[in-house]
Amino acid sequence: MNEGEKEQPVQPSRKPAPDIERVGVLKRLSDGKEYSLGFGSLRIGRQKRADLVITEKTVSRHHADICYESGRYVLYDHSTNGTWVNSQLVAVARPLRDRDKVKFGRAEFLFTLKEVPKQAALRPAVQTAPKRIPKSVTQIMKGGKGRGKRRGGRVLRGVVLLVLLVVLVLLVVYSFFPDLANRLIGQLPSAVQQLVGGR
Repeated sequence: MNEGEKEQPVQPSRKPAPDIERVGVLKRLSDGKEYSLGFGSLRIGRQKRADLVITEKTVSRHHADICYESGRYVLYDHSTNGTWVNSQLVAVARPLRDRDKVKFGRAEFLFTLKEVPKQAALRPAVQTAPKRIPKSVTQIMKGGKGRGKRRGGRVLRGVVLLVLLVVLVLLVVYSFFPDLANRLIGQLPSAVQQLVGGR
């Protein structure tokens, strides 16, 4: 050490700060409800299979997605009525920043980043929690577990059974009452007559 230099006091070593994660939160401006985005992807829309269901006429069935990618949240627009961030129309995709105002149709939200301990961030409670808000136009829920597919399958089976029943009735009527069957077929549109009567 040179004579002119003063000895620097030794700083006491600090404990390292706990690991912090920043979790995205959407806050609806009309009612103040908050929805944690977690670290996956969130589907937003009017359809019941969406993660964040907004029953607003200006919101598309599958309006937008917010995905956690490489440490940031990115908004992807799929709507017909548009998605805006800070009054700017989103063309396809846009990274979100803390305090961005996001508008899906007419539904307005504030996007913020909330700091939580890493361990808490990894727990499922911080992920998008399924909630039903009574008497609110906004609901958040888990994506459907195939109920729509089951309902669609039931409808398709019902239609097939109905068509088979009609064909069976026509065959029985045609076999036992050919004159009546010909009169009935004569009242059908010409395209259907050709199909049924083979004319």
